[in-house]
Amino acid sequence: MDLRQLRTILAIAETGSLTKAAELLHVVQPALSRQLKQLEDELGTPLFERNRLGMVLTIPGRRFVDQVRVSLKGLNQAKADIGAAAANLMGSVAVGMLPGLAAALAGPLVTSLRRQYPDLKVRIATGFTDFLQDGLEDGKLDICLMGDYLQSEMLLTSPVFREPIYVVGLPACGLSQSHPVTLAEVAKRPMVVPEAQSLRNAIDRACTIIGVNLNLVAESDSTAVILDLVERGVGYTILPVMPITPMLKAKRIVGAPIVSPHLRRTVIIGSPVINRNPHTVNALQGELIGLLRPYVQQFSCVGVEWLAD
Repeated sequence: MDLRQLRTILAIAETGSLTKAAELLHVVQPALSRQLKQLEDELGTPLFERNRLGMVLTIPGRRFVDQVRVSLKGLNQAKADIGAAAANLMGSVAVGMLPGLAAALAGPLVTSLRRQYPDLKVRIATGFTDFLQDGLEDGKLDICLMGDYLQSEMLLTSPVFREPIYVVGLPACGLSQSHPVTLAEVAKRPMVVPEAQSLRNAIDRACTIIGVNLNLVAESDSTAVILDLVERGVGYTILPVMPITPMLKAKRIVGAPIVSPHLRRTVIIGSPVINRNPHTVNALQGELIGLLRPYVQQFSCVGVEWLAD
């Protein structure tokens, strides 16, 4: 039994497919099948069974994979601890961020990393949570700051901060940050709705719970377009508070937190379980948390909560 076989088992379990696992590990499928058979022969029991859903863990397989996941996580940490003695990071790393966070953090992050690790090449990718999660699971991104995500055993995640979600309109509409608005009241207004999947799912789930439907008049995947439509009087919108705070302070728009139910967005930091460079990712996580803490804390006055202790 070796590390390559253990990573193989974990990849098959998480993708549910020999083909997808082979693509994730950058090996040919026959080699993956041989590794699986060798391990099953050594353990004396099948770890997977095939059905219409793909490769499904047997009961012994589930127990074994749980232990493999713990062992690999410990090994990655041990490698990171040993690598921490190195004075420099080299190679390349891909960091994903939500667009609003990238606008504030990408420049300081790259500047800091270039100063400390001149041999490290940094790529910044921006997008909504579904795009970022796909990038982590496909191995295209090494670490991400993203919103409410679909639970995945392929990712290591921890919460960083939580922010209220506001209904937003023109200055004369009567909304106020000191007077929360119920979701049922929001549903009566013409809405310009974001297409970002994680945010939209949270809104739709809340509407389903209380039995209302939003009055949709327009949609966009661009926050800038959404806010432009609000300023043109097309309708109201629903957005997390941090990206809109500068416009609120400038009195270009007004907004109120949404309650009954409370709508909030939690931003998490995530990286793949199967990680090609845990030392670099650990260093990046420290950099991101260090930059985020003072940035986020300036929004405490609008209800943003810091979670990464």
